[in-house]
Amino acid sequence: MIAEREASVSTVVAVADKFVDETHLAAARSVLERVVDTDKVRLAFVGGSLAAGLGHGMSDVDLYVAAEPGTDLPKRGYREGGYVVQINPLSTAQLEQIAAICTEFTASRTDRWQVLVGDVELQPSIRYAIGSVLIDKDSGLPSTDQAKLTVRKILMTRWAYDVSGFGEDALGALQVGDELTALQSSSIAVECAVECVLAAVGDVYLGRKFLLRRTARNEALREVLPRIWDGLRLPQAPGGIEETTRVVTENMRVAGHLVVNALLDGWDAPAPHIAACPDHWEDGGPTRSPWVVPVRLSDSWGMAGPDAGYRVKQGTVRLWRELDGRSLDDVHRSFEADPDLAGTPRELLDTATAQLIERNVVATGDGVATADS
Repeated sequence: MIAEREASVSTVVAVADKFVDETHLAAARSVLERVVDTDKVRLAFVGGSLAAGLGHGMSDVDLYVAAEPGTDLPKRGYREGGYVVQINPLSTAQLEQIAAICTEFTASRTDRWQVLVGDVELQPSIRYAIGSVLIDKDSGLPSTDQAKLTVRKILMTRWAYDVSGFGEDALGALQVGDELTALQSSSIAVECAVECVLAAVGDVYLGRKFLLRRTARNEALREVLPRIWDGLRLPQAPGGIEETTRVVTENMRVAGHLVVNALLDGWDAPAPHIAACPDHWEDGGPTRSPWVVPVRLSDSWGMAGPDAGYRVKQGTVRLWRELDGRSLDDVHRSFEADPDLAGTPRELLDTATAQLIERNVVATGDGVATADS
């Protein structure tokens, strides 16, 4: 059954990307020169869905313009070269905010402002990070490559925190027998985790409508696509608390798998591959809690969950990722096969695992939550 499902999902055909091309840029330049005094323009770039390769038949060419104070910048669309070029003025304050957000990832334990920025404030930074710059006259912004690296880290951390929050909602709902809220919360958690892992593989965007399209087009996610697909779909109706608990727990395991692999493998450069979700949960070994996820800041790592919120080291997160029901002997062998972890003493592995169990971020046995856990 699982093999049939995975074969079916793997046949999902990605929609062809439609990126900004020279005809779009030419139209944008033409409108810019016709409508705006370019001598007063500090920054102009083309962003939006086309910049992300997500254009469709009704897509405008989104032209963002920051000019000297007092320059008239009409917020409207102009027909040019068969396209509608939409001018989006950026104020000096917005330009300064893009610079503050995009220059470097600085969110820390004591100041998490970057990951708390709202969508409206964050959107121009994302549009710049993936955009095509037409004019830059001492705008004060970093390169688009640096901006994209910073924005990827912001999105990964932001979505990891959201997964933790919805996981807590799902568990709390199970504990009072609220199957509907538990199912909905766990499905939203998977959606947040998919956003996290998309940023990790280099697919940067903000907005729900393209989530499936973006997921299907990324070859790096091919092995996890079947589990993602399942997690994003709600069952036709709750099947009783036992069945609901199973579905919700599986959703949260998928979410945790996506987040931990994103933060470990896609931080400083896009991850080329996200491994398939493990399937050893009932093999009897220690299992990472489905209700806990790691979070990563500029100066530290943490584990976040209903009964957990504390700092850890990266090596602990690597261990947590491996605890999927296999025996510790098998986990130790997997460490030995990893150049970064080879040579880890077995005693250290046992001690660290015991500490994770004590902290309630790892369970013994199959680790499946129950409605009264």
